[in-house]
Amino acid sequence: MHTPHSKTPITHTDSSEYSKLSEYLHADFPLSELLERANQQTLAHFSTFDQKTQSIRRRIRLFAPLYVGNFCVNHCRYCGFQHDHTIERIHLTQEEVRQELDVLERRGFKNILVVAGENPQKCTPEYFAEICREIIRRGMNPSVEIAPQTINGYRILTENGCRSITLFQETYDPELYKNYHPRGPKSSFTWRYETYTRAGTAGFDFFGFGFLLGLAPPLEEMERMITQAKKLQAEFPLTGISFSLPRIRTAPLGFHPPYPVSDDLFIRMYCALRLIFPEAELVLSTRETEEMRNLLYKTCITYTSAGSQTAPGGYHAEETGYFSGEQFPTTDNRSVSQIIQWLNSENIIADFS
Repeated sequence: MHTPHSKTPITHTDSSEYSKLSEYLHADFPLSELLERANQQTLAHFSTFDQKTQSIRRRIRLFAPLYVGNFCVNHCRYCGFQHDHTIERIHLTQEEVRQELDVLERRGFKNILVVAGENPQKCTPEYFAEICREIIRRGMNPSVEIAPQTINGYRILTENGCRSITLFQETYDPELYKNYHPRGPKSSFTWRYETYTRAGTAGFDFFGFGFLLGLAPPLEEMERMITQAKKLQAEFPLTGISFSLPRIRTAPLGFHPPYPVSDDLFIRMYCALRLIFPEAELVLSTRETEEMRNLLYKTCITYTSAGSQTAPGGYHAEETGYFSGEQFPTTDNRSVSQIIQWLNSENIIADFS
């Protein structure tokens, strides 16, 4: 099964680099040196021979998030989909999903990340399985970022061709987690934390890790995420991994992140992940600014979204001029073609495979 991420299973990490994590994140460690080290590792593991130019070039894969529903039974304090938030609620029919995929197909996307709020009545494993079948029918690669499922629920997805899962723990601190998730199924820290074991048991072979920057002290969060990833590497040694560091930039209902992450620290965190996990995919979304994305593209990012919409039906509606109900506003609003043009100008291959 082709995955939209690294084709080589990640089987080890550099424990000596792990021990230097706090040093890398500290302002006294020269940022220029950290950027150079991260860049060298990225060049070593994510370069490919370009037939067109007959040269070795960096590559960055592109993906599109496909939001299919924003109905949600959870009360996450930081999320635009939270149950009490007054937004237009949308749940896409299969025909509306196909309309979204029509747009993404025209734009050249092959890697589709299916995203939805948690609503057990509307967003069932069977609903997602039908979407995955349609994605595969078009020659695309499905992955999911959905509410935690049972082993049987995940097995329905793997039996229909989906083998890649992303699930952010949000925060690895159980007490803070309880504060941010007061009600709803997501209030169970353990159920969410154990998701990858259930998914791996059901046959998923690619795990996307992450936490939401701003909810808890970042060094402790990084340590806990790395520990989780290493544990799961040992449990499922043939499974590939990726990391994403979504940073809260805006939030609904006056929520302000109590542990804001500066640009300097944000860059350091991504560079540290590249050094600790040299072969892992590092993912960057359109939450970040054009300037920040360009810097990290040149340094360590290997998988990125482009031209994203975070409202269900947003791609089709973008062409008709109306949409609402987004999870969060995007910050880098360049078109897909503009991002490809910029990558090419930096001698980086924009890879849709």
